[in-house]
Amino acid sequence: MKIKTTLLKLVTAVIDLIFLMFGFILSTLLFLSIRRHTIFGLQLMMILSFLIGCLLILVISYYLYKIFFLNDKHNFFSITALHSVRMIRYLFIAVFVVLLGIMPFVYYLADQGDAPGLILIVGAVIFLPLAIAAFVSAMEQILVNSIKMKDENDLTI
Repeated sequence: MKIKTTLLKLVTAVIDLIFLMFGFILSTLLFLSIRRHTIFGLQLMMILSFLIGCLLILVISYYLYKIFFLNDKHNFFSITALHSVRMIRYLFIAVFVVLLGIMPFVYYLADQGDAPGLILIVGAVIFLPLAIAAFVSAMEQILVNSIKMKDENDLTI
């Protein structure tokens, strides 16, 4: 059981490192662009959307680690795990809303480059966190039913 969660923790840590590197590169580019006065409003909104999205992903990872530790303790079917799953769902919805800030810049790029397919591709990527939130919502309902069944079985002699 611990080997499975160790692998999940390792994969989550690698994803966190990738997002930290991406956030560091974005913040460096933001500061350099502001220093050179070569940034305009749509770029600023896009970079800030990406940075806030990276921070939200790191918070999601924190709640995932809480779930992994509960699973290691064999205490997954509890109110604490349910709270973590709900927070993950809300955070994925927040990531979707924050990533919508990219669309004006993508529209500008598609208009300038005569590439209308770019809007569809980026739109599909932006709606991905919403699809994940829907999946997490279904898993949340399964967890609620499992907690109810566990409580009923604990009361049975």
